[in-house]
Amino acid sequence: MSKSIKHITEEAADWCNIADSLDYELRGKRKKTWAGRWIVAHRDMVIRAIQSSILGGTLRPGRYTEKTICERGKTRTIQCISLLRSIGIHAVMKTVEKHLDRSFVADTAASIKGRGSHYLLRRVLHDMNSDPAGTRLVYKDDIKKFYQSTSQDVLMDVVRSKIRDRRMVRMLERWVRMLPDGVSIGMRPSQGLENLLLSEYCDHVMKDREGFRYYKRYCDDRLVMAGSWHELTRAVHALQEQTEKAGVEIKHTAQCWQHKDRSVDFLGYIIRDDGKVSIRKNTKQRFARRWSRVRSMRRRRELIGSFYGICRHANARHLFRKLTGISMTRFSELGFIYQRDGKKEFSQTSITLRQLTNRSVIVLDFETDIRTKEGEGRYIVVVRIKDNDEERKFFTNNEKMKKALDFAQEKGMLPFETVIKADGGYGYMFT
Repeated sequence: MSKSIKHITEEAADWCNIADSLDYELRGKRKKTWAGRWIVAHRDMVIRAIQSSILGGTLRPGRYTEKTICERGKTRTIQCISLLRSIGIHAVMKTVEKHLDRSFVADTAASIKGRGSHYLLRRVLHDMNSDPAGTRLVYKDDIKKFYQSTSQDVLMDVVRSKIRDRRMVRMLERWVRMLPDGVSIGMRPSQGLENLLLSEYCDHVMKDREGFRYYKRYCDDRLVMAGSWHELTRAVHALQEQTEKAGVEIKHTAQCWQHKDRSVDFLGYIIRDDGKVSIRKNTKQRFARRWSRVRSMRRRRELIGSFYGICRHANARHLFRKLTGISMTRFSELGFIYQRDGKKEFSQTSITLRQLTNRSVIVLDFETDIRTKEGEGRYIVVVRIKDNDEERKFFTNNEKMKKALDFAQEKGMLPFETVIKADGGYGYMFT
């Protein structure tokens, strides 16, 4: 079990943290609701009141209303709290999640900053493409009524083992025990803490103790891939045992199969054995029905944006054009490169050479004679990291690297694959 978290109540009560949470919760509500207008008019007073309740450990869920919603054939009862208390719990959970996110394994997603369904889809595809033999067998399950069936006592035991701040634990316990049984659906504390529950009972055991490389989890949906029936059976037994210890139950729909015989339906996509990715039939039908009914241009733009975000992660260009009449050409494919003073500009996130050491990368492009705060004459290099398929950029003034890049460009060898190694403590080099 990873290191516990201490002394975070003061961090959650920071004025800037509460102010950011207030702005976040008031999106679209500043003028539309009476509560939003009142909070804006009394902003400083509201922040001070929330700050006092967090520091005193007295923040409570208060009264709530229940609403029944039906979505995609499932009926759920959700709990709604006041806007004022939503701001307070957002400030608390923003701080808690910032510390908890470090303890989650890389192959889990949902309710984690920067880790949505498309993040996990990329990791699944990377594993399938890089090791077809090791991912030929598939097991998939999900948990029966996850939020409603969670044991509050088990969840609080995990919270206490992870967070060693009494005031914070006291506030979180009020939210966990807000209902007679289970935890609230859709509320921010439930999502983050349920992630913690499965992380401690399932993710770390499957990855760290049992060593199953191809284990993935998106909220309560789990996927395990293996190269042999013996390995997959061992993984299924371990996962069932740990799920039982967590106090929840796996649905009867859990299944094992060979990927070549049946595609993998996961994260809203259908992943075929040949590496092609398509969109679920009900997703296509739902968009087509809405598209045929909607006449408002504003609503149509929203639908196009949403459907484009789904299609761009699948082999669905023809489908997108067929349903919308719009070509799905990406701007990046037009070949335009931003330039300033004749120099290329790259929008990728920066990464250090230390972080790239001993990693396989593909050098895509570079620019010479760049001036930075460290000095002039630097090179900026864009690479694609092979283990996660991300594009990053780094700056270098290493003469060996600069000469190697110039040589590759002169010989027309870009892009090229390499491993970045430390050069005996004197810098870095391509190998």
